[in-house]
Amino acid sequence: MEQIVNSFNLFVDSSRGHSSGSKGDDYTINLQDAGIHAGEGEIIRMTLDNFSMPKVFTNINKNNNKIELRSTEFTDVDFRLTEQNVNSVHQLANDFATQFAAALDAAYATCGTVTYTSGSALPAPDSKATDNIIEFTVTTANAHGLTANNTILQMKLDDGDSYQLLGGDRITDATDTTTSSVSLTVPNASSIKVTCRYPALTMTTPYVYLRVPGVPNSNLETKGLHDPKEDHKTDTIHSQILGRVLVGDAWLQYTASTGREFFLDFNQKQLNYLRLKLTDNCNRPLGRPSGSGSLTAGGLGTKQSTEGNLFFSACLRFDIIKKKNVNHLETEHYTPNISARYSNVLTKFDNGKDGFGKAPGF
Repeated sequence: MEQIVNSFNLFVDSSRGHSSGSKGDDYTINLQDAGIHAGEGEIIRMTLDNFSMPKVFTNINKNNNKIELRSTEFTDVDFRLTEQNVNSVHQLANDFATQFAAALDAAYATCGTVTYTSGSALPAPDSKATDNIIEFTVTTANAHGLTANNTILQMKLDDGDSYQLLGGDRITDATDTTTSSVSLTVPNASSIKVTCRYPALTMTTPYVYLRVPGVPNSNLETKGLHDPKEDHKTDTIHSQILGRVLVGDAWLQYTASTGREFFLDFNQKQLNYLRLKLTDNCNRPLGRPSGSGSLTAGGLGTKQSTEGNLFFSACLRFDIIKKKNVNHLETEHYTPNISARYSNVLTKFDNGKDGFGKAPGF
């Protein structure tokens, strides 16, 4: 039977007062003077009671906007969708077509100028009866000589979630240079048609995850949440995740309703520090790839998480919980059977030593 023996709240604001190496989305707190410790038979439980942060990253960002254009007719080229929030799949399709035309125009001089009629991509704007599958056609000034056999578009897992966003097949093998993520056809000698295979999305990060790295705890997660490129993605491992917060249009807000939604039970008796880190569902920093070193999730600046507006505030509740009563083996001290009034009387010698008040054999 669990029993709470002590509780207190920790209010966090990562927008200022950073310690060395701390950032607005990767925040370290020194707890040495906070007195967060558990006794014998007790554990420390941390619960996420409240969380808020401004949405200062775009739905289309460096974690989901990269596509590779490959052909035997020209040097392979990467291109990216515009980093922005889109209101419809048509807006996304229009940008995809525009960036594809620009990439082909720059990479393949033989075809001449590549043009795309803005707004002609499917699904059509304001269409209610649509399957949300992206389709568009670009036109070349010259006969291009491209076919579905020599030119492909790839959306690789190593490059992020563009396959989810646009509705294509993900390429899991980084060395694969022949498999296309979408369908590419040639209606005639001066046009190229691209058709995606599945309904597109307008975002791929519905939740922001609050993680607590470096502290052993009781939570579990599937391996895909820790690293999507790992094998055996359905296996579970010990998790750093404290909770996840739904992404809104302007703010991310969460308030616990029962107090038991998101919590961690720590396996240690004392907390000296706490690291709170924000990631997407693939354990990447918000808006930029892992290992990039970038401090900015969105915008043109370079210091958003240290000097800008990438920050969060939260209320964390700590409970010291008694899980069991610990009983120790106790032995009574030896009590001599001689009255205390004879304590100064020499009654028995043991090889010349007074044996009074000593246990037998001593």
